[in-house]
Amino acid sequence: MSGRDFFLDAMRRRYACKKFDAERQLSDADVEYILECARLTPSSFGLEHWQLYAARTSRKIADLCGSCFGQEAVGTAALVVVAVCRRGAAYSPDGDFVRERGSRFPGGLSVFLADYRGYWEFLEREGLVDHWARSQCYLACANMMTGAAAAGIDSCAIEGFDNGATLSVLGLDPASWETGIITVFGHGDNAGQREKIRMPYGALVQYV
Repeated sequence: MSGRDFFLDAMRRRYACKKFDAERQLSDADVEYILECARLTPSSFGLEHWQLYAARTSRKIADLCGSCFGQEAVGTAALVVVAVCRRGAAYSPDGDFVRERGSRFPGGLSVFLADYRGYWEFLEREGLVDHWARSQCYLACANMMTGAAAAGIDSCAIEGFDNGATLSVLGLDPASWETGIITVFGHGDNAGQREKIRMPYGALVQYV
């Protein structure tokens, strides 16, 4: 199978698993592989806005299930990954976070800031900094889910959560952090799996 076909096969296989088989756990290698899919994900300006919190113990998963309004997909998962991002002030071009991350790139910090500052000013002017930072977490989530599907592991993206309660479970200050998205993994019990429903190519794609 070609790389293209392998990837599309994983995309076709993946579905939003609403209930996992709680008796089937993931190996350490499985978990590390899923998190590596997130780590390798590209991000805007390469800042890697996310911090990932991986929960595997029944107690921590139960706590996160509570912050997700008791969703069964969370409570039965073998792995819950919470992607959080820093609040907007952290992305100032004159702040420590941006300077630390920006200094890694070719040309050094001065070259990075010359490119970044204008975009930051645009985001700040439009009030979009927090939205921009949070949206980066979705990129990592998508790659984890597709990577998991390629390895025969089921998943679901969770957007229904109480931000404050989730941060409290993780011991994070809501003044500095925001929950981006929660992603759960395991082996589905197959009860909720159904044929993939998607609009046809021609209904969604236009060449301009």
